[in-house]
This record gives sequence, structure tokens and C-alpha cells, in this order.
Amino acid sequence: MLAGLRDFIHRHRRKFITGAILGGGLVLFKYIHYKLREFQERQAKEIAERFKRMQHFESTERTCNQTILGLAPSVGEKILKELSTGDILEKLRSKPDNKLELWEELKILAFARIVALVYASSMLSITLKTQINILGGYLYKEQQDDRQLVTIDIQTTYLSMIQYFLTDGLDKLMDIIRKNVTVVMQRYNLKQELTLADTETLFWSIQISLANEEMDPIKSIAKFTLPSEMDRGETLGKMYDETLDVLESAEVAEVCQANVIDGFNLVVDKLAEYYAEVGSPQTVPSTSKSALNVEPLANINSIKMSLAKMIPIVNGLTSKILGKSGGSSDTNGLNGFEHRNSDMMASLVSRFMQSNKLKTFGVNVYETFCQ
Repeated sequence: MLAGLRDFIHRHRRKFITGAILGGGLVLFKYIHYKLREFQERQAKEIAERFKRMQHFESTERTCNQTILGLAPSVGEKILKELSTGDILEKLRSKPDNKLELWEELKILAFARIVALVYASSMLSITLKTQINILGGYLYKEQQDDRQLVTIDIQTTYLSMIQYFLTDGLDKLMDIIRKNVTVVMQRYNLKQELTLADTETLFWSIQISLANEEMDPIKSIAKFTLPSEMDRGETLGKMYDETLDVLESAEVAEVCQANVIDGFNLVVDKLAEYYAEVGSPQTVPSTSKSALNVEPLANINSIKMSLAKMIPIVNGLTSKILGKSGGSSDTNGLNGFEHRNSDMMASLVSRFMQSNKLKTFGVNVYETFCQ
């Protein structure tokens, strides 16, 4: 019987081999098809998850930008109120005996205002970008896990921490800025002629002076924007500590430094418009139009302006009031230029929100806390 079976297998061995190959191939094909379908489903799920997360992040970003723009006016108004120059300007217009003393005070306040706006707008943007993306990450993760630890009350309390910056934090920032601006501006007298490059150096000197402070605004954002004490439950305390860690990171210092430099570039660009006006070509009248003589436009880098003439311009950059000068004959030097109607705080915040560094930072924070 065994011999017959062996003969049967031997006679039909090719059929058995072919069948085994075909059967094995079919199993392999089904296995590959199963794995391919499993991979496709996993890929589709990951793409859908990524798209959902992207939509949630975009919504978070819109909320963040709206919040920054909504709070920026309050920050700007507090700075202009605390570093007000209105009283000094009124006194100067009355030609007082202590005119020089008032000019020296105006010099400090005008530059302290513009410096405070640059630093405050950067700190506001970075802090809210941190807070709202951390919160957004938490909320997204809770949606995925189908649970809720971050209640509405916790969200409200967490976001209200920025109120510290709008009160005590800004006061501390303005005190430090005014002190350092005073030190730097003492090196400049009112009659000193400055080129645009000299003005850049002046702002750079103020930045260096602030960087040497123990509470350097760039490296110590959290000390200005977060309260040191607050009622903390487990979840809120964890979020506070994580926010503190992010704000004290090297990445935040790098983003803030880039913002501040970009902010002063914006200020110098605004001042360059006035330098260009000083060096604008003068047309000399003649009896023949063909005989008009036009002086060539001076190289803006060679144009000089006295500090006394620049002070009201710097002061005007932070003013929301549109006013026209009454002529260049004003002995106080308060006129001679048209003060443009520009909200410097809004301009700075808008510029920072378009910064790739700040955008990338927001993405990184969100991705970290939604995992």
C-alpha cells in the first residue's frame, strides 16, 4: 500500500509541486493584500488625525491672534499713560525758564515710551502664544481621550494670568526701561547731530544696557508676565509650571530677541522717512521751466538731525493723534514735521505675528502639548 502511494506521488509529483506553489502564492498574496489594506487604513487614519489636528491648531492660532490684538491696546495705553509727555509739552509751549530741564525730561520719556512699546509688544505676543497653544494642546488631547480635566473655570483662571502683565508686570518693565534709557541718553546732548546709523546705535546701546540687567526683559519674560503666586489645583498648577518652563527656555529668549531687533528696525524705518524729508531735493524757481535746477537727493546715511529735533518725532511715533505742524519756526523744536497717525503698538504686534520664528514657536508648543 505504501509502495502504491509512493508511486502515485511520484507519477503526479509535478502537479503536487505546482499546487503547492500556487497555494503558497495565494496565501502570500492574501497576506500581502491584508497588510497593504491595514497600512492604507492606518495611513488614512493618520492623515485624518493630522488634518483634524491641523484644523484645531488653525482655530487655536486665530484665537491667539485675536487675543493678542485685543489686549495690545490696553498695554499701549498704559505705557503712554505712565510715561506721558503731555504735561511737559504743554509747559514747553509756554516758554518757561526751566526749558532745558524740561527738554532733558522729555528726551528720557520719549525714548522710554518707544522702547517700552517694543519690549512689551514682544512679551505680550510670546506669552499669549505660549499660553493659548499649551491650552489648545491640552484641549485637543482631551478630545482624543474623551475626558475633561481642564474645566472652563481652569481655562479662565489660566488665561487670566496675563492680567498680571497688564498691571504689576508692565510697571516693573517700565521702571527698568526708564532707568536704562536715562543712563544711555545722558551720553547725548540736545544739540548733538545724529545720522540714521547713529540713531540705530542709540537703540542698540539701550538694548545692551537692558541685557545687563538682572531682570533682563528678554531672558526673564516670566518674571514680568506671570504672577509668582496664585491659587493652584493639580491641573492648573501643572499648566502653570509648564508655562513657566517654556517661557524660561532658550527658544523663547531667541524668539524675543528676534522680535525686539525687528521692532527697533521698524522704529528706525519710521524715522528714516523723516530723515528722507530733511534730505529731500529743493526746487529752485526760475523764469523758464526748462531751466529748473533740482538738487540731487542726499544719501540718507549722510543726513544728520539734531537730537532736539528728533525727540518730538520719536514722541510722535507713539501718539495716536494726527496733528500737523504749525511751521518750522517754533523755538522749542516741537514742530517742523507732520506727525503721522500710526498706532505703533498695533504695528509692532502685527509685525511680530507675521514673524516666522514666532509662528514656528507656536506650532512647536502646540505639537508638544497635544501628544
